[in-house]
Amino acid sequence: MTLGSRFLAAFNDIEKHIRGHFKADERISFTQLAREYAEKKRLPSQHKSALVAFASLRNAISHGTYYGGRPIAEPVEAVVQEIERLRQQMLEPPRALHVLPRGEVRTVRPSDPVGTALDLVRTLGFSQLPVYDSDGYAGVLTTNAIARWLADQLTRNTGIAEEEPVSHVLKFAEPGENAVLVPRAITVVEAIDRLSSGRQAGQLSTALIITENGRTTDKPLRLIAPYDLPLLTAALAIT
Repeated sequence: MTLGSRFLAAFNDIEKHIRGHFKADERISFTQLAREYAEKKRLPSQHKSALVAFASLRNAISHGTYYGGRPIAEPVEAVVQEIERLRQQMLEPPRALHVLPRGEVRTVRPSDPVGTALDLVRTLGFSQLPVYDSDGYAGVLTTNAIARWLADQLTRNTGIAEEEPVSHVLKFAEPGENAVLVPRAITVVEAIDRLSSGRQAGQLSTALIITENGRTTDKPLRLIAPYDLPLLTAALAIT
């Protein structure tokens, strides 16, 4: 298969996917639909730009000048690989759980002494610890909340009471310092959108906790924090 044929095959699959999503016929331009699709699906800006650029190249190949039965406009290998990669990402969106490295989720109970949480922070470098009781998810303990608790302890001049329960320290959390439970099927694009929207709202400690179905009673499978954004973004990178 020639490079042009591979390009057109990938583009046709993308166009069919987008038109099928909107149930739109040929009277509506692909470029218009592509922009609307990218906005609706929260696709990265480079994906939207690529769709528009690929549409222009498709037109040049399909409607341009031919020589010897082949179009003069012929995409290079790198461009074909990129549109095939984009097709794969659009038709089978990568899941965040599959892109990120596996990692054990360490949790604490509301009744645990805060010293237990501090040990995890010191030894493992965690900045956010999910809190689970017998009924399921009860909150997330952040280093920010711990810092406020420590400041309160110092203000009271009572020393550091490491035996105080985690539930007490949770009271020092500010609005936005909470995790969002999401199902294991969450895609990379969705995860980036959820994390980014939280950061834009000033909720810098917002995390996502992946569970089987996104329910509070589900076992946590993976915690996604803002520091995971570079890995998630890299999984969608196209030139």
